[in-house]
Amino acid sequence: LLSAHTSPLQFLPCNCRLVLSVDSATSYPRRSGVCVWQCRCNRTAGSFTFTSGGSNNMADGPSRVLLHSLESMTDNFSKGRLLGSGSYGKVYLGEREDGQKIAVKILHDMSGHDDVQFDKEFYNLVNLQHQNIVQLVGYCHETRREYLPYNKTKVLAEVTKRALCFEFVENGSLNSYLFDESKGHGWRTRYAIIKGICNGLKYLHEELKPPIFHLDLKPANILLDKNMIPKIADFGLSRFFKEEKSHSTNSPIGTLGYLPPEFIHHRIISNKLDIFSLGVVVIKIIAGPPGHCRSAEMSSEQFIKIVHGNWMNRLQSVVSGN
Repeated sequence: LLSAHTSPLQFLPCNCRLVLSVDSATSYPRRSGVCVWQCRCNRTAGSFTFTSGGSNNMADGPSRVLLHSLESMTDNFSKGRLLGSGSYGKVYLGEREDGQKIAVKILHDMSGHDDVQFDKEFYNLVNLQHQNIVQLVGYCHETRREYLPYNKTKVLAEVTKRALCFEFVENGSLNSYLFDESKGHGWRTRYAIIKGICNGLKYLHEELKPPIFHLDLKPANILLDKNMIPKIADFGLSRFFKEEKSHSTNSPIGTLGYLPPEFIHHRIISNKLDIFSLGVVVIKIIAGPPGHCRSAEMSSEQFIKIVHGNWMNRLQSVVSGN
């Protein structure tokens, strides 16, 4: 069984990879071709099954899925299926034959770091089960042979594709709701969103052993389902820590504007980093973009006045039917 500390890759047999320079017209290896041997894992993907509700039985670990199945579900990763993209990959909408939808995250190739990134995000997601955490339902780590350009010719190479499959969260990111007034919601809904984010963060920090620090909490990484229930997503930067104390790192982490001073100046990591990010998110949810942009320059009393004014303007717009 897979666990948070077990790579899905280490149980698979290891074979060798051969890369040959080939003639693009005949597809035969050239006499002067370059031969490269490298130890690679030969991965054979299994079936992809779901239970009702968009997730599989996590006690058995997420299902492995064949790459060609993902290509079929996403129309070969077409632009029309693209949901979003980030520094580590692109997310596509996948749809099974029975109509069930999933979000398929294809990880970018990053010069040797892609296996590390895949393992890291897989570790951090495989055993997470909480209504305010996005659910991992499957993964793909598959190698296929493709002709690639190399020194004005083509080489036959084994290309590894990596994908993580998640439950599809219908309403997209919190970011789109904060910056689009037409999607605005009342205080009751916003309060419920704040409470849900706090519950998800509490689960990561206090209920998991060891705890997980997300390290990049922001509206773009918080998804909203059809009932406006928030789900924390994108665990590519998150880390396990054996003890709930401060640590330091030189690795790039987080997003400017959501990072506390102690990290910016001293590279210190603790659960307080997520709490600081949470505070910025809460301010944005309460005040909206106009209020948040000026919040650092005003007193608490001024901030409350601005927020109250924003909500009164919203109320008047609703009453007048605008």
